[in-house]
Amino acid sequence: MSLVPLIFGAFVLAVEGTILTGVLPVLSHDLRVEPGVVGATLAIYPLTYVFGAPALAVLAGGLSQRTMCALGLVVFALGNVVAASSGSIVVLTGGRLIAALGACAYLPNAGARAISLGPERRGRALSIVASGHTAATLVGAPLGIVASSYVSWRSVLLGIAVPSVVVAVAQWFSRLADQPVSVMSTRERLRFLGDRRLLSILLLTLAVVTAEFIVYTYISVVVGHNVGTGSGTIATALMVFGIGTTAGTLAGGFVVDRFGWRKMLRTSTFVIAVALLVIPFAHDAVFLFLCLVVWGLFGWTFTPTQVNRLLDTFPGNGAMVLTLNASAVQLGVAGGGLVGGAVLATLGVGALAFAGAAIVWLALLISWRRY
Repeated sequence: MSLVPLIFGAFVLAVEGTILTGVLPVLSHDLRVEPGVVGATLAIYPLTYVFGAPALAVLAGGLSQRTMCALGLVVFALGNVVAASSGSIVVLTGGRLIAALGACAYLPNAGARAISLGPERRGRALSIVASGHTAATLVGAPLGIVASSYVSWRSVLLGIAVPSVVVAVAQWFSRLADQPVSVMSTRERLRFLGDRRLLSILLLTLAVVTAEFIVYTYISVVVGHNVGTGSGTIATALMVFGIGTTAGTLAGGFVVDRFGWRKMLRTSTFVIAVALLVIPFAHDAVFLFLCLVVWGLFGWTFTPTQVNRLLDTFPGNGAMVLTLNASAVQLGVAGGGLVGGAVLATLGVGALAFAGAAIVWLALLISWRRY
């Protein structure tokens, strides 16, 4: 029960972005701008996280995790109020920026509070909290479309701001242990960012996530190229892949607790590399669906495995390493989309999975002996 407020906090933060994605055409019409401009505004959120979260982790080391979680949710709510009142794309952008800073403060510290349950339950605690984010990703866009047919998108954003404050209060009174964001001084935290062990782990996260999102960003195009462009086929493929990623997110922490991060890291990275390499040859729908569900299952256990590796390597710096790993993930998501777009434009859709597989195999060969 102690984790419930943290789960709802992760859900609220994630559902806001996916809801806005679902009502992007309505936003574009109301603010009298092109859909691409609104899309670029929504992209500010992950980009802010890449740089804002580490900066806040360095600057807020003396504050408690409980305080940062509460402050983050309140700032997130304020950002949604600003966005809901926007009459122009500039104000909407400002609101998204404020909301993103709130997320930067909340998410890593929520994870750090979850792992206070103890090292033997660390993986499953992180996975349970992450399930709030996964659930929001699955239901956010459809929820936004349905909600916007009854009320305006502005009311939807205000409706998200209210539970954000409620969750802030609930997590403040939760029974989880509270600790400082970091016990290191500001100088020590800055020096920590240059630790070679830390950088090597984060580079592996960046490489694998970039490789996966070279394909994942254009998954509909890949499915259409392999087995046909029928809407039913593509929808089924996305559903199957979603089942795999959801199962991977939920199970990742449990299997890490059971088998240890070393065994799971080798397994997940190897399966990702094989799955991406096989996808270009999967021209039968059933075979492709099997590849997608296996990739989703093992690919989405990779991040919780890396998190546990970081926490084992750098005990006592939970919020800091969670922040840095999350920034590496967000940078990989953005980088994968950009690299995938370049591959698609120059080599064609058939080369996407090969490009992703090549990066994972290279990362696997370089880092195999290190874990």
